Amino acid sequence: MEVIQPSVEIWILVSLLFVLRYLILAGIPFLIFYVMPGKGWKRAKIQAHPPKAQKIGKEIFYSLITLFIYGAGIWFGTAWVQNGMTMHYDKISDYGLSYAILSFILMIFLHDTYFYWTHRLIHHKSLFRYIHKVHHQFTNPTPWAAFSFHPFEAFLSMGVIPVIIFCLPWHQYTLIAFISFMTLYDVYIHLGYDPKGLRIGTWQITPTDHNHHHQNARVNYGLYFTFWDQLMGTYMKYKKRSMSKGVTASRG
Repeated sequence: MEVIQPSVEIWILVSLLFVLRYLILAGIPFLIFYVMPGKGWKRAKIQAHPPKAQKIGKEIFYSLITLFIYGAGIWFGTAWVQNGMTMHYDKISDYGLSYAILSFILMIFLHDTYFYWTHRLIHHKSLFRYIHKVHHQFTNPTPWAAFSFHPFEAFLSMGVIPVIIFCLPWHQYTLIAFISFMTLYDVYIHLGYDPKGLRIGTWQITPTDHNHHHQNARVNYGLYFTFWDQLMGTYMKYKKRSMSKGVTASRG
């Protein structure tokens, strides 16, 4: 099978598509919650004070760098698939619809495990101040902070895709669904608001959980679930909100 050769044009095109998706998926929640918020959202605000405009600008700047790095990663993924190096299959019927759904769920659990442990890695004191501190400068994050990473962290976060495509039989539609879900959830946990109607269960990482992680870098490392945090003793949950002082936390 002929391999699509990397080119600046393809890289820019794919990166711009990622940017467009980011502008839509982060921009719409930002408009709803920050630009024209209704009175009903006030109770859902995690921190009382609004984020600074300068910080929001930095969130967008670093996210754009990350998205262009992700665009470059498409080159490698395309070559791997076309060379038959991954476990890709062409038709849903090859494995059935049930497996397609199961593989989507497995991707989420694989990513949660990958994220927890790589996240803890870059919190090591020898790496944090050089790499992950970029993301943690946003102590009052907005949806724009979803991809605000140091370039090394951008490459590291992208590493879950090779893990998935080399370890699981996967269909392109399932992978697209997973990446879309991942993006939406990343925006959700950086929302700065915690609408109760979006919670599913106590095992779920919420915007409040992750917002606290941005303030206290020693807890709440998970992405989707609290399982690893609970198991490793790094989970901290909130008991109550205080609109004047932010949020009070306690060990859960």
